[in-house]
Amino acid sequence: MAVIVDSNNVNKDLKYEPPLIIAWGVDEKTCGSKTITMGRTIIPPSGRNQRHYHVCDATFYLVKGQLKAWIGEEKKEHILKEGQFCFVPAGEIHGILNLSDKENAELIFTYGNCPSRDAAKTIYVEKSWV
Repeated sequence: MAVIVDSNNVNKDLKYEPPLIIAWGVDEKTCGSKTITMGRTIIPPSGRNQRHYHVCDATFYLVKGQLKAWIGEEKKEHILKEGQFCFVPAGEIHGILNLSDKENAELIFTYGNCPSRDAAKTIYVEKSWV
């Protein structure tokens, strides 16, 4: 059965990747999904997350703003703009920074073959600075 989830009306997760604000929209808990997790992330001005990796593929689509992304162990830098997709295979280290010091950035992400946040097994390779 199809399920509609309003990302503005789900609980906001402030502990997963602070200072990012995450709304878990589609997953095992909200929809009964067995194969995909999807959510919306707000990245505050100058906000960045710890570099990390997952045991599943991750994708995101940049809805608003401009991000710097560090991909791989060598921390290769990429500038991502509105309207761009990013695919990060399972096990590849990545992290992002909102390049604006005034406005939020926003992205929509998915974890493939992972029905939940916990199944993605986020492994951090940097200590938290928050």
